[in-house]
Amino acid sequence: MNVDQHVPENGVQFQPEQPAPVPNNPSNGNEEELVAQRKLTSNVWPHFHRVRINGVMKARCKYCRKPLGGETSNGTSHLRNHIKTCIQKRIHDGSQKILGPNYQPGGNPQLSASQYNYEVSRNELCSMILVHEYPLSLVDHVGFKRFCCSLQPQFAVPSRNTVKKDILGLYGVERSKYHTMIDGNLGRISVTTDLWTATNQKMGYMAVTGHFIDNSWKLRNIMLRFMYVPAPHTSQRLADRLFDSLLDWNIDGKLSSITLDNCTTNDSMIFHMRNKLVSSDLLLDGKLIHMRCSAHILNLIVRDGLDAIKDAIHLIRESVVYWNSTPKRVQTFFEVVKQLKLTFEKKLVLDCPTRWNSTYHMLSVSLQYKDVFFRLSLRESQYTSVPSSSHWEFAFVVIDKLEIFSEITQLFSGSKYPTANLFFPKICDLRLKLNEWGLDPNPVIFGMASQMSEKFDKYWDDIHLVLAVSVVLDSRYKLHVIEYYAGKFGSMETDLVSENIKKIICGLILDYQAKAEKKSGSETGTSSASSGSVSTTELDFELFVSQRKKSKSSLITTELDMYLAEDIIPRTAEFDLLLWWKLNGLKYPTLQAIARDFLAIPITYVASESAFSSGGRLLDPHRSRLHYSTVESMMCTRSWIMEDMQRGNMQLNL
Repeated sequence: MNVDQHVPENGVQFQPEQPAPVPNNPSNGNEEELVAQRKLTSNVWPHFHRVRINGVMKARCKYCRKPLGGETSNGTSHLRNHIKTCIQKRIHDGSQKILGPNYQPGGNPQLSASQYNYEVSRNELCSMILVHEYPLSLVDHVGFKRFCCSLQPQFAVPSRNTVKKDILGLYGVERSKYHTMIDGNLGRISVTTDLWTATNQKMGYMAVTGHFIDNSWKLRNIMLRFMYVPAPHTSQRLADRLFDSLLDWNIDGKLSSITLDNCTTNDSMIFHMRNKLVSSDLLLDGKLIHMRCSAHILNLIVRDGLDAIKDAIHLIRESVVYWNSTPKRVQTFFEVVKQLKLTFEKKLVLDCPTRWNSTYHMLSVSLQYKDVFFRLSLRESQYTSVPSSSHWEFAFVVIDKLEIFSEITQLFSGSKYPTANLFFPKICDLRLKLNEWGLDPNPVIFGMASQMSEKFDKYWDDIHLVLAVSVVLDSRYKLHVIEYYAGKFGSMETDLVSENIKKIICGLILDYQAKAEKKSGSETGTSSASSGSVSTTELDFELFVSQRKKSKSSLITTELDMYLAEDIIPRTAEFDLLLWWKLNGLKYPTLQAIARDFLAIPITYVASESAFSSGGRLLDPHRSRLHYSTVESMMCTRSWIMEDMQRGNMQLNL
């Protein structure tokens, strides 16, 4: 195919020009192509030339040039059979499988047999544009068209509008697939959501992400909506849009929690959501519906602590500002680094007031250059904000104390959520550290610890219940971890603390069993009604059985007692808690259902927040006119495709 040939933009597959007729060849005898006197009606003739060879009528295949009987008395069955078996035709129309690279999970291409399919190629083009966030105008670039033509001349590069329609179609297909999966999932769905304003559009978007453990006991997080929210962004309007999303995905009756940023608007939104949802469908009648983002709470705790010591790190901050202010000073700074033969080559980092971890990084980097700052003070008379040795010692102490916050933040900020049980020991270790810092003789450290402890105690009750239940359902910890940290906190009644958590789990077991009986009872009643009348004796027997169950209340806690009585599992890096619950569901069916719901509850809204990074790249100044429905289709479809690729362990160079 000539690359300068016109390529249709309507998405119809381009048909290459037919092979030229075979000229007269003396070695094959005298061959002459004939023009039919009348129209040939059979659909096989477009694949053959009618020729006369040495006076005999033949039908020569346009692909392999093989001559077959061409007389009308011969019929067309033999021609049709040849078309089905002609290898050259298969290569010509793309149905012939070709040995080539196939990208398997792991990223290393492996040889496999494949065949060209135009529809598959168009879908892969849409996936490439979405995953790598390429502009739709990519398909209009001449270089891209030439590249596609060199790979497969039969592939007609669609137009920008056609690609947009294909993306909308792919969105519908992927959405239907995930909707069916979520609708058939046995466990509850947790939701994280956040609001973002697109700078180039001046429009507000709400990202809604669902978190659940699927029927194969794999932790999943799926973007449900990336919807436009018109201003003003009041709590009532946000609640209405979020509730519409829950109805749209049919998860309002199987919701477990909503994880939100910590602000008054979100608190008010949860109030409106409680009025919209049916409390009997929620965990513990909705007591756990509001989950505050632990990453944001952690940020508030550290910021309050750093406010108390901001004066103590003032000189270090001023030094960083001074030596980062001009290119000449930066050059001078690293000349001294070379003179002192330091191998540390990181650039100086200035902290941001709204990001506590930037202060941590600023102090960490600056501490490596403390000798450089001192030597520069001998060379530069204008450099007067030189930290003393006591300032550097204090910086070392602050870094040591902020290290635990950095570790927990990295765990919280992971794009793939660990299960909620892993957070409880980390949070308890943090509380122990705060108690220890509160005894420090240094008044600055004491003030920092006091500020942090006050903020920690304010939000501890909002998150500890979910974390405590989740860690008890971890067969490596159970109630032992509750008793261990209760003793560390100085509580003399560790048994009482563990009994309180045990009572909460017993209440959950009662709640789950009651709802399971109600569901089975409604199904039995429906089946009985559909099968005809039921005798009075059968109804009395069912009533007797249900009362018998209620009278044996001791059976309710038997499952929990059996679970707690067993030895804990050794803590190893290879242990898979979700797999353990999958295999032990027959022994602990109710606890398994509770574990499925609680271990899927995210304690941060990082997944919804991370979507805005992609949204910001999608809605750049060159694509600011995209309609909000198109933006949602592209964002959601990209998330779903990425989910499929990551579940296949495909290593992408994003």
